[in-house]
Amino acid sequence: MKPEKKFEFSAVLNPEVVAQIGQSIKKVWKPFERERFESKVSPKLASLAFKERANLIAQELHEFLPTDFAEGGQILLDAFGDELGSSETAKDNVFLYMPYGVYVSWYGLEEKDFELATQFLYEMTKRFSAEFAIRPFLEKYPSRMLKKMEQWVKDDNQHVRRLVSEGTRPRLPWAPRVTVYDDNYSVIIALLATLRNDPELYVRRSVANHLNDLTKDRKELVIQTLEKWNKKTTAQIEWITKHALRTLVKAGNSNALKLLGFSDSPQVEIGNFKVHQNELKLGEKLEFSFEINSKTSELQPLIVDYIIYFKKANGMQSPKVFKLKILDLAGNKSIKIQKKQLFKHFSTRILYEGEHAVELQINGQSYGRKAFELVFD
Repeated sequence: MKPEKKFEFSAVLNPEVVAQIGQSIKKVWKPFERERFESKVSPKLASLAFKERANLIAQELHEFLPTDFAEGGQILLDAFGDELGSSETAKDNVFLYMPYGVYVSWYGLEEKDFELATQFLYEMTKRFSAEFAIRPFLEKYPSRMLKKMEQWVKDDNQHVRRLVSEGTRPRLPWAPRVTVYDDNYSVIIALLATLRNDPELYVRRSVANHLNDLTKDRKELVIQTLEKWNKKTTAQIEWITKHALRTLVKAGNSNALKLLGFSDSPQVEIGNFKVHQNELKLGEKLEFSFEINSKTSELQPLIVDYIIYFKKANGMQSPKVFKLKILDLAGNKSIKIQKKQLFKHFSTRILYEGEHAVELQINGQSYGRKAFELVFD
């Protein structure tokens, strides 16, 4: 049986999508040379990656539309389809808006076009996302964009509210870092504070991801912010706190653990830590087990993780933390834990033969490490 063909993300921007773009524009602007646009774009797609495809389509749109954004941008805005009803309705076909985001971020940055361009972003995020397209506007017009976001953060549409958090995230895949507010990040924290009790998990997840990003550079600010929010806590804030601190918890940050109700010095000892294979073949599962024994009569909340030290191509080892269990260990009690971990190649990680290791981590602290050998047939 032939293996399934690997899905390529670039495939969501295909000739069918180009045709859909052409049709939508032709409906609102009759001079659009739809067939010539499609014949010029579609044959070039196969050799291009996702971002390159989006860039090509945006560039050709600029060639086929009036060059003044006041006209070309308005035509595209008029061609927009129906709004998303909720975060759950987003499908692959909405990626046709990705080139529109490139278009506005390339050709709508002049000061005279600011109002139309921000209206374009506002409407686009209701249908796809403007988290990438908004970033050049934040950098060029930080004060004016801040005023826009102060309006958007209270908008009735959840996608617009989410854009305020997601668009200003310090780190975002496929996008440059936002640095323009670094000297006064309190203005962004104030926006996030407005969203902290948002009724939509979709929005709150963005707030948590934003804060988690921020822990990589400003962990003290994140801790202080969450301590302040938790003085009048809600279920929504508790959820955000847990997910915003996940990187710091994995690193054993004592302030993050304390805020979540965990001690960075748990009173436990590990017994019978065993790796069940000294030698593991590619495609097999690593099996390991251990016992956690309480050394106190008090109940203890514990975050149990494990770290796999993967061998890299250069012979060094790279650690990756995996979540295992969150539990309350009763006083003077023990619990046995078993785990299996599949070792195969993934698109995000290529494995190499040689010595690997697994390490136990409880409340951010190390509780033993054992080596094993990964071999290929």
